Amino acid sequence: MELIARFFYSLTVYCGWLLAPIYSIFAFRPTKLLPPLKRPDILNLSAVKLADKIRKKELTSEQVMSAFIERCRDVNGVLNAIVEDRFIAALEDAKNVDQFISSGQKTEEQLKMEFPLLGVPITVKEACKVEGLSYSVGAKLRKGIKSDGDGKAVAKLKEAGAIPIAVTNTPELCASIETLNYITGYTVNPYDTTRTSGGSSGGEAALISSAASTLGVGSDFGGSIRVPCLFTGIFGHKPTPGIVSNDGHYPNLMDKEYQKLLTIGPMCRYAEDLKASLKIMAGENAVALNLDSEVNIADLKIYYNFDKGFTLSELSVNSDFKKSIKLAVEYFELTYGCTTEKLNLPELNDITEICIMQAADVENLKEVFFLKGVENESNLYLELIKGLTHFSDYCLQTVIMRFVVESLLFIPCYKRFKYSAERNDLSKRIKETLGENGVFIFPTFTTTAFHKYELIWKISSMGYPMMVNVLGLPATQVPTGLNKKGLPIGFQVVAAPNQDRLCIAVAQELEKLFGGWVPPPSSYKESYFY
Repeated sequence: MELIARFFYSLTVYCGWLLAPIYSIFAFRPTKLLPPLKRPDILNLSAVKLADKIRKKELTSEQVMSAFIERCRDVNGVLNAIVEDRFIAALEDAKNVDQFISSGQKTEEQLKMEFPLLGVPITVKEACKVEGLSYSVGAKLRKGIKSDGDGKAVAKLKEAGAIPIAVTNTPELCASIETLNYITGYTVNPYDTTRTSGGSSGGEAALISSAASTLGVGSDFGGSIRVPCLFTGIFGHKPTPGIVSNDGHYPNLMDKEYQKLLTIGPMCRYAEDLKASLKIMAGENAVALNLDSEVNIADLKIYYNFDKGFTLSELSVNSDFKKSIKLAVEYFELTYGCTTEKLNLPELNDITEICIMQAADVENLKEVFFLKGVENESNLYLELIKGLTHFSDYCLQTVIMRFVVESLLFIPCYKRFKYSAERNDLSKRIKETLGENGVFIFPTFTTTAFHKYELIWKISSMGYPMMVNVLGLPATQVPTGLNKKGLPIGFQVVAAPNQDRLCIAVAQELEKLFGGWVPPPSSYKESYFY
């Protein structure tokens, strides 16, 4: 435990408590609700089911595409989730799919095998390249940059027949779990527009949750898939590192430690889409995951914990999250006779320091959070002052992130080896404990979606999602309903490396228990949140 780092986190927690009434006052205003669904028969189907209906000619790809494009147009004025669309081109792609299916060149079974997502619309986080579309990643100094091709994960989805319709909003340089930048602005939460949709895959999460997309491509460096999925009540999977190529992602570093932290993965409303999309995105690497191997739920060992240990320097975990974890554990125990065990990991008390010092192992990590060649980029404190007064070319959250990376919150460099050893010991212990048939149910974050601009007061909660990245583990975010305020709740299911299928199988089972995605309130009428 480092006193300066803990003091910094304590300061954010206590300031957040003091300022909470002020945020509540500003939040006491109408929240704009989403328009009702016009084609629920199409919009409320999974990507897998839509592909099946398109193959069987029960629906045309053009019908499906038109419905989702119309929904995007209906909700984006509320959410501000789309950076750039390709609606006209996507409709042409859909017509070509319909002509291909009608030609009879392939049987229905051949279409299923060769093009499992044929004719299905998808959306992509702007940080992942889609040919011809915006690739600024929320950075003012990259404004106007377009992708010159597709990233590998996107290319594989397109090869499987999926049709991208838009790229979605991110925080500047993906440097935050609150989606805000100086180009496209703030993406709000569809359940309460006074709150954040999370980040850095916040635009993607908001759009999917609003039934404006079947399936999305996100990326996760420190919870950037799982946190927005938690805040918007959908499923998301952070794969085992190295399984899905990071090619085409910005920002990116070739440093091997960075590649362990960053992963591209799927986001969706229905758990059955996780396995199908991950298998496609992983390509030839999917063999390592053995995704087609059936998981016997009764054979699983269910480990769990409600938090990583109480500390005055961090926020406590929301009680609704704890209740959901308890209910899930009891379900597996009583329904399937699974062995369940509370997994106490005292090493998690230092996860904050472990995560921060992981940054020291990544060569040139600070370059990710400031663009190269910018005048005064090395003058961090000047940028902090400019950021606080809105005179910086960078958003304040980006400057704060670089401050954390560059200062390491004043943890002495000689302790780098101490925390690296702790990380290795924790990694070894949790991997050996989970083995090939264990999962760990654990909070993703400490709170539900917070009010806009409250991120700085929630930063102490980042140890929960970042733990998974630092330890190189796969994890699936599972929605477990809404709380009394109508906000999504849930938790993450973690497994050992290459055991992604266990996370996904548990997610599918928990979808039956909790009901999965719950649509956001839809009405033209305004309402007030307190």
